[in-house]
Amino acid sequence: MENNLQTQELKNSKTQTSYIDVLRETQQEEFPLLGEVTQGVVEDPITLMNSIYDEDGVAVPCPLPDPMWQCLPQMMSETLSLYDDADIRTMLLMAMMPTLGSAMSNVRVRHGQRLYSLGMMNICVGPSASGKGCVGDVASLVDDINRIICEESQQAKSDHRKRHKRYTRLNSQLTFAAKGDVSQLVDVNDIASEVDEPQAPLRRMHKLPAKTTAANLYRLIYANGENISFLHIPELAEMVAANKGSFGDFMYILLAAQNEEQLHTGRKTDDEDYLIEHTRLALAATGTMSSVREFIPNLEDGLSTRFLYHCLPAKSVVRGEMDEATAEAFRDVYGYHRGVLTEIWKELRPFEGKDEDELPRLIISDEQREYIDEYYRQLVSFVALALPDRDLRAPILRSRLNLYRMLMIIAVLRRYEELGCVEGMFGEKRFAISEADLKWGLAYIFYSMMQTSTIYSRLRREEKEEEAPKRTRMSALCFLHMLPRNFTTAEAIRIGAEYGIGEGGVAKKLVRLTKDYYIAKVRHGVFVKVTKAERNRWKGRSTVLAA
Repeated sequence: MENNLQTQELKNSKTQTSYIDVLRETQQEEFPLLGEVTQGVVEDPITLMNSIYDEDGVAVPCPLPDPMWQCLPQMMSETLSLYDDADIRTMLLMAMMPTLGSAMSNVRVRHGQRLYSLGMMNICVGPSASGKGCVGDVASLVDDINRIICEESQQAKSDHRKRHKRYTRLNSQLTFAAKGDVSQLVDVNDIASEVDEPQAPLRRMHKLPAKTTAANLYRLIYANGENISFLHIPELAEMVAANKGSFGDFMYILLAAQNEEQLHTGRKTDDEDYLIEHTRLALAATGTMSSVREFIPNLEDGLSTRFLYHCLPAKSVVRGEMDEATAEAFRDVYGYHRGVLTEIWKELRPFEGKDEDELPRLIISDEQREYIDEYYRQLVSFVALALPDRDLRAPILRSRLNLYRMLMIIAVLRRYEELGCVEGMFGEKRFAISEADLKWGLAYIFYSMMQTSTIYSRLRREEKEEEAPKRTRMSALCFLHMLPRNFTTAEAIRIGAEYGIGEGGVAKKLVRLTKDYYIAKVRHGVFVKVTKAERNRWKGRSTVLAA
């Protein structure tokens, strides 16, 4: 028996090796750019497709090799080096992109005919206790930015209360003036200086609360104006529960945020009418696969292609208790880079309110753009060949905008490293990207598509239907014809299951048929069909038919 199993495993391994070899040869002949972008990092793109298996037995791509994250800017590489597990580092890199991008609101990248901000939306998926909670670490990089904005919002509210108090006092003076009581007037000139009632400012914050209503989320994004709002969702199940409850529908916000489309909401309460010209939102979420299934029911939902995904296998090492030296290293590294990111954010604040053409933005040369175009053509063809059962064309095409956003984040951090300080970073408003960083971004897009394919393999519509078979709608009388003359409750449930009727549906039909005298209860759990003559005889009585 063991020999047969070993022979079968050997055949499977030979088949798999043969397929990989053919795929590698095809890639080298027909898709040369895929190997070129990974040169110096991995052997070839096929290496990034090597898989491990999570607790459900689903293939998940191996983590990024060390050169892929070590060649990143210092802020990113030093932060990731704090973590020993390669899967955790790879996941944190996915979550770090929207976090850093949210702190660079006033820079733009061009995609098509429009300019876009750096708001990215990434989801990290992993089993319970797999270590995905570390995403909260990198989300803390914008805590100081959020604190400054919240303090400014509180100060604006305090100033409004003072202005409103003065407005009330001047109104009372106007009343005395109308009555001719000049003795109560303090300064007549003050009366004319403030005619309209001051409007209360909207509350502002950079990090939006995960547990909130859709209406409040609209209001907070509207209050942030042209700036990017950052939403960190520690558990995706929270938003799923909010959608099911009375909190509202968040999907329209997420659908509009990918391409910064317009959102308009009008509410009856206090005549609220918010028009968001550009929905700018950066999202870093974590959750289990079951919550993702509820959040994105299937691929046809349209929401699935808005995100880049990362799948964390169950083998990932959860960070244990830290000793004093390790905890101090964490505080130092995160504290330093949090301060640098806050200084970069402050350096960009003078650009608020300026025309988009005047903002710093990424410049890609014609040669680089042609290189990217050819790479994407080869990538679409290669993925269709390597993963024919997964329709990844839409997420691949959408990933181009995220590629530009990642390149801009890297370019800003590179310039900071060159200057050694934030002063004058944006004096030159054009940011170019090096060839090495461009190839890194293209290789990372390839890897993220392999990760996304793992999610797509679990979101197929047919798999969803297999897990939850469609219930058959059948009247009680139709179900009666499926039953024998004498039957038990267990037999009725078995027959109902053949037609897709659950136990609860069978029980309701039996109660209905008994009430209408189509069947009679002989004893507990045993029924008999009632003939038409017997039904006419016993109809209107409560006597149970004798055995």
